[in-house]
Amino acid sequence: MLNKRTKVVAFNHVSNALGTINPVREIAAIARTVGSLVVCDGAQGVPHMRVDFDSLDVDFYAFSGHKMCGPTGIGFLYGKRALLEAMPPFLTGGDMIKRVQFTTTTFNELPWKFEAGTSNIADAIALGAAVDYLEKIGMDWIEAHERSITAYALDRLRELEPLGLVLYGPQNPADRAGIIAFNLGDVHPHDVASILDTEGVCVRAGHHCTMPLMEKMGWTATARASFYLYNVEQDVEQLIAGLRKAATIFKLG
Repeated sequence: MLNKRTKVVAFNHVSNALGTINPVREIAAIARTVGSLVVCDGAQGVPHMRVDFDSLDVDFYAFSGHKMCGPTGIGFLYGKRALLEAMPPFLTGGDMIKRVQFTTTTFNELPWKFEAGTSNIADAIALGAAVDYLEKIGMDWIEAHERSITAYALDRLRELEPLGLVLYGPQNPADRAGIIAFNLGDVHPHDVASILDTEGVCVRAGHHCTMPLMEKMGWTATARASFYLYNVEQDVEQLIAGLRKAATIFKLG
């Protein structure tokens, strides 16, 4: 529960476990009532939709490169200038210092203040290329395509409910990104994922870094199918065929 002792409210823009698109601006407004800073994890948001930082009204917004067709090991942090100016650097080294003396130190201006040592130049260039690529395709098109393929997948997956398939997260495609979590009867998600792998379908199975959520909901784990700009309806059909194969092997339905 929020109270005056709450200093930071941190949450994700889009749930990587359920696909839920969170009401960022509304959550931020609630956090402001107790004077809290607002930190939003946009790793699953930025690659899938157009993001307006001013509209979200968050203090910090972070995302990673590998979620948006870029390289691993690099990301991006947006922060309000006044807060970044007030923050001390967390790394020390070349470029983050403007002037050094025996008794005093003057930090460099933004953004160099937080960029100690030799930068990850190659990955930064590659991330820039990934951003240009997505912008060329169009974030509005990506969001519409993802919503369409997700709606199609949800409809096809619901046909497997007699076999014990259970879907998690919002049922309305407009309320979720291209992430669909599910379980197939009492079959462990790792077994489901292994069978799907034999059919050329890649899903993730496990806790998805959300073990507290799994414990609260009473789920051992879940399988998760993720869709992006390169997926088509045939990929969904391959997923359905793989799940039917798993249901046959485990004699479900």
